[in-house]
Amino acid sequence: MPDLPAEPALLVKYLTNLSAAAALGGGLVIICLWPEAGNVSVIAAQVLALGICLFTWSWGDLRRPAAALPLLAGLLLILAFGITATSALHIISVLVFAPLFLIGPLITVFRRASFRIDPGVIGGLAALGAGLALLVAIYDTFVLHSTRAGGIVANPIHFADVVVALGFLSLVGLFGGNRSKWIAVAGAAFALVTVILSGTRGAIVTIIPVAGLTLVLATLWGGLGRRAWLVISVLALIAIGAVVGTVQGGWSPVTRVIATVTSVLESGKTADSSDNERMLMYQAAYNAFLQSPFYGHGMVGFTKIAADTMPPELHTPVYDHLHNDVADFAVTGGIIGVIAYFCILLAPLVEAWRAEGPHRRAARLGAVVLVAGYFLMGLTNATFGILMLTVTFAVATAAIAHLSRPPARDLSQATGVVDSPGSSTRLADAPSA
Repeated sequence: MPDLPAEPALLVKYLTNLSAAAALGGGLVIICLWPEAGNVSVIAAQVLALGICLFTWSWGDLRRPAAALPLLAGLLLILAFGITATSALHIISVLVFAPLFLIGPLITVFRRASFRIDPGVIGGLAALGAGLALLVAIYDTFVLHSTRAGGIVANPIHFADVVVALGFLSLVGLFGGNRSKWIAVAGAAFALVTVILSGTRGAIVTIIPVAGLTLVLATLWGGLGRRAWLVISVLALIAIGAVVGTVQGGWSPVTRVIATVTSVLESGKTADSSDNERMLMYQAAYNAFLQSPFYGHGMVGFTKIAADTMPPELHTPVYDHLHNDVADFAVTGGIIGVIAYFCILLAPLVEAWRAEGPHRRAARLGAVVLVAGYFLMGLTNATFGILMLTVTFAVATAAIAHLSRPPARDLSQATGVVDSPGSSTRLADAPSA
């Protein structure tokens, strides 16, 4: 792009920093303390970032897998919805995923921001967000005496799912400095306690395999030192003690998880009403998928369409979603919708596995735990399309893409632009797409 005069360049630089800070603060820090403000902050940051890209004519980051795959998913969903559409509402319903389509501009402002955005910063912000969520959970549980923490700010399930994402994303700090490692472990501990207080079984079950996966990868990639292992061992003993104590005390969240698993293994059935409702919805989703396997039924009223495939005497529930991401995308978009779902889900993983920069191990760990967490949580509840979960995924994916960028020297060789570590590309010399 042509050189910008000094004053417009300074304004763009200021707005770039504002956009990057608003996205990170909204999507990683305050999202569980004040979800509405967090959502608005991220969306406003993305719109501002889009405006900056338009003004500077900078579209190169749209070619990154983290941005391109969600955009491809959007096009696929528009195609599927267009086939069954009877009104404009059927087409514009794709906007429930809008934060995912604006990941590219976020990557651009993260790259150009004047302040450092490295594994320590990203992990620290996510840990701070998990810590604030813990404060909300403690207040909700021990002051308001709520049976499920998080209901004071959001649906406890969505609250817990976001906390899981923040807790695991904080672990990218294991590849920062020594202080970052301790903060990363603290963030994971905050998330663990918060999720238990929320009583969300899907989130509790998700923590176990993803935590194990994290330990294996962090060990193989050198992110854990001896001191970190000591802290993790203490935390593991505390967690085991907490589980044993809650089981003996008959506390609902943990005992419900154990009872459900035991019942399903023994008889293939469960006496839990919410589990039975989910089973009915999954069967209804399968029936609806078979009715239109290629392009689905569209977003409008899809849960009612699925419920109508079941016998009336079963009283299949009708909610805003089918409590399973794959089911939601399969019913609304058929096979096309399922492909779109995996384009969204795998975007950060594809991006991180192409990483060449000095933070590639941190990016890969962040991508693995983010994708695994969202996939497992999405087996028992919707994640994509739930606004606070969607914006958190968008910001986390943009952050992972930022960590995946090539070293500064390689960037300068490829584009002729000198991009010093931790600083932005000079706006007047930024490459155009």
